[in-house]
Formats: sequence, C-alpha cells, structure tokens
Amino acid sequence: MSLKGTEKTLQKLKDSVESGNYYETHQMYRTVARRYNKQQKHQHAIQLLHDGAVSLMKHGQSASGSDLSNYMLETYTTFSVPVDATSLDRVVEILSLYPRNEPGRKQFINNAFSWTQKHGQYPEGDPELHDYVGTMFFYEGHYNRAEEHLLVGTDHSAELLGKLALAWALQEKTPSKEKGKFIARTVLQYLAMKSIHHASLAFNSFLASESQPQYGRGQVMMALAEAPTELVIYTDHWLNFSQLMLLTVQRDASDLFVQLRKNYESVYREHKGFDELLDDIANVFFNIPKPRRQGNMLQDMLSSLFAGPSTTPQRATLTHSNSPTLELD
Repeated sequence: MSLKGTEKTLQKLKDSVESGNYYETHQMYRTVARRYNKQQKHQHAIQLLHDGAVSLMKHGQSASGSDLSNYMLETYTTFSVPVDATSLDRVVEILSLYPRNEPGRKQFINNAFSWTQKHGQYPEGDPELHDYVGTMFFYEGHYNRAEEHLLVGTDHSAELLGKLALAWALQEKTPSKEKGKFIARTVLQYLAMKSIHHASLAFNSFLASESQPQYGRGQVMMALAEAPTELVIYTDHWLNFSQLMLLTVQRDASDLFVQLRKNYESVYREHKGFDELLDDIANVFFNIPKPRRQGNMLQDMLSSLFAGPSTTPQRATLTHSNSPTLELD
C-alpha cells in the first residue's frame, strides 16, 4: 500500500472512531497493522498503531488504546526500531494519555524499557524515558517508584530527586533533625554508581528546597597541603555526613573514608541498606574489597573450592564558628 493509501486508511479509521465504532475500529487497526508487518512495511504499521492508540485514548477507550500501544512496541522490538527522538516521542505521547488506573499502563512502561534496553545505548534503559516516567510517578505521589527511575535518569532527574527526598520526609512526618536521612540515601545510591555529579545535584536541590537548621559555618581540611573548604554545619547529622562523603570521594584518601564511616556509624547503622551502599562506595572509589556477608557463605565456599589460591595517612579537621574543632581521625 502506498503512502497515499496509508493516509486514506488512517483517515477512514479516525472517522470510524469519531462515529463511536470503537470495538470494530480497534479490530481493524490490528488487522491492517498485522498485514503491514507481514509485508515488511513496519513503518506504516507503527504509524497506524500510534495514531490508533492516541485516537482511542482521547475518546476514553484506554483498554483498546493500550492494546494498540503495546502492539506498537512489539513492532518496535520485532523490527529493531532504533531508540531516537521520533520513536521515543511516540512512546511519551501515548504514555501521557494513559489514565493512572489503566492496568495496561504498567505493561506498556515495562515493554518500553525492554525495547530501549535492547535497541538503545543504555543497558538500564533510556535515561530520558526514565526521567519522564520518574517525574510522572513523582507528581502522582508514588515516591518509591519515582526514585527507581530517576536514579538512572538525567540531570533533571537528580535535581527532582532532591525535591523528592524532602517531599518524602514531609510525607513521613520526619523530625527536622532527621530529614537528611532521605537525601543521604539518594546521595549514597548515586555514589555507589560512581556519579558524583548527580549526587551533588540532588544534594544541592534538597538544600535549595527548604532551609535546614544550622549550627554555623565551618571549614574542613581534607589534606594538609590544601586550603580549607568552607561548608555549613547542620543540626541534622545526615546532612553533615552527606556533604563530607561528597568531599571525601573526590580525594584519594581511603583512610579518611574509613574514618568518616566509623564516625557516623551511630547515625546510619540502624537503617537498612546503608552499610551495603557504603561497601559499594568503598569498592568503586577506593578499591576496598566488599566484606563477605553471612548469607553468601555457601557461595563463597563453592567459589573457593573451584578457585586457585588468592593472590601516608591523611588528616581532616572540621571547624566552625560556634563549636570547637571536630576531629575526623
């Protein structure tokens, strides 16, 4: 079928939707798209399925629109359609039309990321799509799901995560001196992925979203040969821990990292997941081997059974105008 014929078919189907013949039109969209695919004319099929999904969604037929949407993604995958601005725009447009409670939305999102993982350049899925989905979940109030996507998103995602951390703390009615726990987790997750840039964006966004109680201003000496770094000393120990961690990973100072971790152990040790994140950070920045966890004893025994035989301190001080010097070692 020629391009002119395709446009004629599209118009006929749109008119049918306008007339309220939803079920018949839905089936016709599928039939014609299947015919195009058999003829290796997948671009015509994609155009048809996209337009059909949009038209049906706008007329309140979300289940039928969702079916065509997922068929479009199936066609993307079958014909190895590359991830580019045009192919992503179709996905985002359809996603913006999904009602929150439409069961097919979850499948559509999963299929979209599966396609971008297979035919894009990012193993975890396209960051722009993660940013869109994460932002969508954020404004819907689903902070846990939003966080999963925003962590592998864009610069905008990192900044939004700073706002999310504060919103989550407020939602949980967290005491003022403990709100920093939420952004600390975000910072550590980014650092575990060796992304200082995104960790800093998130942390600064959190601080810009709400004024945090302070003790005063201070200086940190990360090495004797360096000029002191100015910083704010907060009443929230989580915030102090986060900013000191951000400074520490930018220096070749494994002993300082170990010391900082030890000094703040009383802050994070009762909270699940922080030890594991710090183990990851120690490994990626300072090449400190991860400790063997008790749960992996059998795996370690098997590994050792089949494997062969295994083969100047820095000082930091933290001072501020309203309290005595704090030693980090």
